[in-house]
Amino acid sequence: MSSSKTGGSDGRYGEVCGATNNRGEPCKLPAGWGTPGSGGGRCKFHGGSSTGPKDTSHLEENDFAEGNPGGGAPNGNTNAEIHGGFSDWRKAYDRLDDATKAHVDKLRDCMRETAKEHAPDVPEERRERLIKEKATLSALYRRSAADTVGTPENPIDGARGLVIEEEREHNGETYTVHKANPALRAGFTISRRKASIARELRLWSGFQDDTDR
Repeated sequence: MSSSKTGGSDGRYGEVCGATNNRGEPCKLPAGWGTPGSGGGRCKFHGGSSTGPKDTSHLEENDFAEGNPGGGAPNGNTNAEIHGGFSDWRKAYDRLDDATKAHVDKLRDCMRETAKEHAPDVPEERRERLIKEKATLSALYRRSAADTVGTPENPIDGARGLVIEEEREHNGETYTVHKANPALRAGFTISRRKASIARELRLWSGFQDDTDR
């Protein structure tokens, strides 16, 4: 992003950071805020001060869950292969089977006209990317939600339930712990992101009359 000024006396940047914040919404701080000399881009809270890793060889052919340090899932972690709810949506789309991809593309077609009509201010390229993201996330949401249906004692179609068991080792002894199914967090994160996209593209009637935009 550029760091050109608006021309006003307050010296605000003409672009915003745009990184996804912890509410699943685009950061509205000025591009490059808090990072003097960076030339714009992300604000200091979203990596604007980072110069990036010196060695990026470990990222080559990276095909792991999004956001994990080093690009890989922890040892023994199987969540990615079970429901894919933590996957980078772009890679997830490329890995969809033909039937699921056809369904996702149909969702994209359904959203396209609504977004074009109610969010004409959003650039077409961005509209298309957000539509594809939301449609793909819908498929990932269904998978993560399906992973929590039922209980460990009465699973439905292989679902693990709301609470799962995990084997851990401590001081040479192995014991079992119970914890919330990570698919719950994946589903919640996906839902927030989908709602954020729906708001920006005014896909839902409640957002189409939003006078605060």
